[in-house]
Amino acid sequence: MKILGNEGLKALIKLLETESDTYGPVLKGALADAIKANPMQVQQVMEEEFKTSAPRAVLNTLEEICWEDLASALARFSAKINPDLEEGLALLSKFTTPTTARGNIAAPLDQMASDLRPVLLNAKNYTEIATVLGHYFFHIQAITALQTNTDIKDISFARFLHKKSGSSLCVACLYVCLGQRYGIDASVVDLAGRVLVHMRDFSRKQSLFIDPLDNGKILTEDDCRHYIRTRQLAWNEDFLAPLSSRQIIRRFIANMIYVLNKVRDERRLKYLRGYLEIIKA
Repeated sequence: MKILGNEGLKALIKLLETESDTYGPVLKGALADAIKANPMQVQQVMEEEFKTSAPRAVLNTLEEICWEDLASALARFSAKINPDLEEGLALLSKFTTPTTARGNIAAPLDQMASDLRPVLLNAKNYTEIATVLGHYFFHIQAITALQTNTDIKDISFARFLHKKSGSSLCVACLYVCLGQRYGIDASVVDLAGRVLVHMRDFSRKQSLFIDPLDNGKILTEDDCRHYIRTRQLAWNEDFLAPLSSRQIIRRFIANMIYVLNKVRDERRLKYLRGYLEIIKA
């Protein structure tokens, strides 16, 4: 693979502004190789060449290159026996911000884990852990769980960690990802469409639920059953079944599709529908 210098990249990007049906695919392939070889160099050249905004044709090409590469990465993720949730969240964040790296998620999570370490290591039980996490997330970090999502960026986990605002599913995954760092058995459950975090301490036979939309309110199983009765639904033990990493990533994708369906963005919808086919539950 030939490595392009900055001037070569600038020339390639300029050509893409006026790409034709004949040479467009060739130029796109060359840019894809450059992104894979050195994504930071491409980003730097883009910022230098277009200090205000890049032409739509160039941005579209960059996005599509990243989205096609993302399809391959999601296929590798899904093929694993037990794929890591944090990896899947980092990958899917690339759909809205192609330059997202694993470190954009790992670094803030590691910092939060470090902040919480003295308290979590001395917690007496899961109720105390859930109380500490809720206070830290919603009061100290001032995290906001959005009731509805009108922008697919609100569904990006990397952006959520940066902006401290995002979907309830983002907040639920925050509990799970931090829990993994301390060996806490935390999972995401779907209580008839209501996303909750389930924490279980098998040694003490303790189980509790956390509502990310209600500032980390702690619920019991009886509370969950009461909620189902108020919905006039029959109780199903599957309500408390933990969602797998694949199922959670599929939920993120489905939520993105729901948002984009409203604005009929067929260009992005085509890729997201393809990702759903890749990530098998």
